[in-house]
Amino acid sequence: MHIVKHGRDFAFPDYKPNYPRSPDYKLEHVKAEIKVYVFEKRIEGKAALRLKSLKNGLSTIELDAVDMSIRSVKMNNEVIDYDYDGYTIRVILPKKLSRGDTVEIIIDYEARPKKGLYFVLPDKYYPNRVPQVWSQGESEDNRYWIPLYDYPNMKCTSELIIIAPKEFTVVSNGKLLSVEEEGDWKRWHWLMDKPHSTYLIAVAIGLFDYEEEIVDGIPLQYYVPKGRKDDIKRSFARTPDIIRFFSEYLGVPYPWDKYAQVCVSEFVAGGMENTTITILTDRTLHDEKAHMDFESEPLVAHEAAHQWFGDLVTTKDWANIWINESFATYLEAVYRRHWKGNDEFIYRLIEGLDAYLREYNTRYARPIVTRLFKYPSEVFDRHSYPKGALVLHTLNNLVGEETFRIILKRFLEKYKFSNADTEDFRKVIEEVTGKDFEWFFDQYVYNAGHPELAINYKYDPELKQLKISVRQVQKEDSWDEYKLPLEIRVITKNVSRKYKFWIERKEQVFYIPLDEKPERVCFDPEFKVFAVLKIDQGPEQWIRQLKCEHVYCRILAARALAKFRSSKVVEELKNAVMHDEFWGVSYEAALSLGKIGIEEALLALLECLKTVKHPRIRRGIVRALGNFRDERAAKALSEVLENSEESYYVRAEAAESLGKTKWQKAYDYLVKHIDTPSHNDVITIGVIRGLAELGTEEAFKVIKEYTKLGKPTFVRIAAIIAMAKFPEKREAIDIILEASKDENSRIRGAAIAAAAELMSPKLLPMLDKIASEDLSDGLRRRARKVATKIRRALEKGVGYKLLREEIEKIKEENRRLLDRLARLETKL
Repeated sequence: MHIVKHGRDFAFPDYKPNYPRSPDYKLEHVKAEIKVYVFEKRIEGKAALRLKSLKNGLSTIELDAVDMSIRSVKMNNEVIDYDYDGYTIRVILPKKLSRGDTVEIIIDYEARPKKGLYFVLPDKYYPNRVPQVWSQGESEDNRYWIPLYDYPNMKCTSELIIIAPKEFTVVSNGKLLSVEEEGDWKRWHWLMDKPHSTYLIAVAIGLFDYEEEIVDGIPLQYYVPKGRKDDIKRSFARTPDIIRFFSEYLGVPYPWDKYAQVCVSEFVAGGMENTTITILTDRTLHDEKAHMDFESEPLVAHEAAHQWFGDLVTTKDWANIWINESFATYLEAVYRRHWKGNDEFIYRLIEGLDAYLREYNTRYARPIVTRLFKYPSEVFDRHSYPKGALVLHTLNNLVGEETFRIILKRFLEKYKFSNADTEDFRKVIEEVTGKDFEWFFDQYVYNAGHPELAINYKYDPELKQLKISVRQVQKEDSWDEYKLPLEIRVITKNVSRKYKFWIERKEQVFYIPLDEKPERVCFDPEFKVFAVLKIDQGPEQWIRQLKCEHVYCRILAARALAKFRSSKVVEELKNAVMHDEFWGVSYEAALSLGKIGIEEALLALLECLKTVKHPRIRRGIVRALGNFRDERAAKALSEVLENSEESYYVRAEAAESLGKTKWQKAYDYLVKHIDTPSHNDVITIGVIRGLAELGTEEAFKVIKEYTKLGKPTFVRIAAIIAMAKFPEKREAIDIILEASKDENSRIRGAAIAAAAELMSPKLLPMLDKIASEDLSDGLRRRARKVATKIRRALEKGVGYKLLREEIEKIKEENRRLLDRLARLETKL
C-alpha cells in the first residue's frame, strides 16, 4: 500500500487513524430476550452472551452498552461484579480464563433507546400514524438496545426473543421458531443459526400486510404497512429474478434460509441489508401513476446484493466499507444491464460518476480506503458507493468479465461467514489472474482523486496519419501518473476500427495510420475505464458524435454541445430529444438546450414538450424550461402542472421550474397545487421549491406553514431548506433554529442544509451545538463542516451572497445579449 495523496477537506486536524478493534475474546452467540413497551418507548431485556477467551489469564470482558440501566450481570447463575460508565460494561470475571475457555454472561437491563431502536408512534401532530418499532444497527447503534460487542470484525450466531403487544407482528433475522400468546402479549422467537456481524442483528415490529413466495426453495417474504398490500407487486415483483441473477452471476447460491423485505415509516435510510431481513423505507412503495417513472428495483437490487457483499462477507472495519457498499452498488448496475440492457447500465454508471464528482468538486477528496475519520458514518459517502463501483467496473474490463466473476466467486467462498479487507480482495485477484495489482489499488483505492485526461487530435492529410495527444491533468490531490488503457474508435467514410493504448505518463502522443480524414473519433466509447475525459473538439465533431452507436459517446456529445450557441446545435439537440433511441440521451439533450438559453432553444423545448411522451424525458424538458424567464415557458410549465395525466414527477419538476421563470402568475398556479396528492408528496415539494424561487413575501408566508409539525417529514425538509431563499428575514432564521432542535434527525439535517446555503454567521451557535452534541454522527460532521465554511468566509471578508447575486445578474444580461445576437443572425 503506497499512500501519497490523502486528499483535501475530509479529515479535520484533530482526526487520528482508526484501526480495527482487537478484543481478547470471541463472541460466539447472542441470545436477547426483550420485552418491548411500544407506547412507552422503552424495553426490558436479558442478553445472554456466549464468549470464548482468546488468551490465557483473561480477567475482564468489555461490552458495548449505551444509556442502559443495568440491573445485574451474572455468570453460571451467580451475580458477578462489573463497572459501567454509560457506554461500556466492564465485566469482572470471578476467575481468570485460559485460552479456549467458554463462558456465558447474562446481563439484565432496561433502556429507553435514543438510537438503534426507533419508536414511530401517533401523537397530536400525527394522529393517524401507525405504530411501529424498528432497528437500525449500522454502523454501531445496536449497543443502544442490546449489550454486545458492536463492531463488524467479529461474527456470531444470534437469537432474538421479542415480547410485544399481541396485535403486532415481529420480524427478525433467520428462522421463526415459535410464536406464543401470553395474555395481552405475544412472544416471537427468531434464530439466526449462521454467523453474522452484530450490527446486522435487526427487528421490525408493526401492523403489516404480508405475502410470501417460495423461489428455488427460499422463502421470499414481503411485509408492508397495513393497507398497502396492493403495492407489493409493483415494488417487489422482480425480487425472485434479482436473487436468481445474483446467485448465478456470483456463482454462489443465496446463502441464507429466507429473505424478508420489510417496509417501515420514517426509516432513517433508503434501506438496510440486515441478514435475511432488509428493512426499507415505505417511500419505495408506489401506486400505478408513480410507476410511470419511479422504480423500486435499484433499491431492492442494491440491498439484495448486500446479502452476499456485506452479510456473507463483511468488511473487517469501517475503513474498508467499500467491500460492502461499492460491491453492492456495482452489482445493482450489473443487474440493471441484465434487466434493461447495456444503455441503462452505462447510464447508471455515468450517474454514479456525476454523483461522485459533485462530492469531489464541491466538498472533499479522500482515498476510498482511509483511516482518517472520527465517526464511521463519515465514510458512507459517494467515494464508498459510486466511486468504488467505478473502480470495480474498471477492474472488470481490465481482467475480462469471465475472470471478474471467478474473482468474486473465489472471494465470497474464501471469506464466507467471515470478514475481509481490501488487501484480502487484492490477493484473491492476484491468485486468480497470476498478475500483480498493487499499482491498480494504489492509484484507485489507497489514494485520493481520479484520472482526468485532456485529449485532442488532428489529421495530417500529407502524412496520412491521425495524431492523438493525451495529457493527464488531474488535480494536485490525485495520483500523479495513472496507468490505464484507453480504447479509441476511429470512423471514416469506409472503415470503423478500434485501437487500444496504455496511458502511463503525464503526456503521450499516439499516431494512427489513416488513409482518409476521420468523420468521428470516439474515446473510451464503451465507458470501460474510470476517468474524466476532456475532449477538445468543435461543434461539428460533437454533432457527429451525437449520432454514435455508443450511448456514452452520445451523452458526452449532448453535454458538450451546451457550450455552443448556434442554430445548428439547437436543431441537432432538438432531434436528439425527440428521436434518440435511449431516453437518457434525450434527457441530457434537453438539459443542454436549457443551458444554451437562446430564443431558438426555448422554441425547440416547447416543440419537444408538445411531442415527447416519455415521462423521464419530459422531466428533462420541463427542468430545462426553468432556465427561461419567459412567459411562453411559464405558460407551458403551468399547463404541465395543471395536467393530472402527467406523471407526479414531471408535475413536480414543472412546479419548481415555474418558480424559476419569475412569471407574475406563477404564485397563483403554485399555491393552487400545493396540496395536490402525489407519490411521496413530490408535487407539494416541487411547489415549495418553486415558491422559494419566487422569493416573495406571499410565497414566504405559504412556505412557512409547511415547516411545521404535522406536515410530512420530507415536505417539512423542503420547506425548511427553502428558508435559505429568504436571507433578509429574521423569521426564516428562527425557523431554521427551531428545526435544529427537532426530534427527527432528518429535520435537523434540513436545518444544516439551510445554513449551508444561507451562510449566515447568526447560525454558527446552532451549528456548533449540533457538531458537539447531536446524537447523529453524520449530522455532527455536516454541522462542523458548514460552520468551518462560514468562518472561512468571514475571515476572507467576502460577501458571498452579494457576489452570487452579481454573477446571476451578469449571466442574465449575457443570456439576453446572446438571444439578441441569435435573432440578428437569423434575420441576416
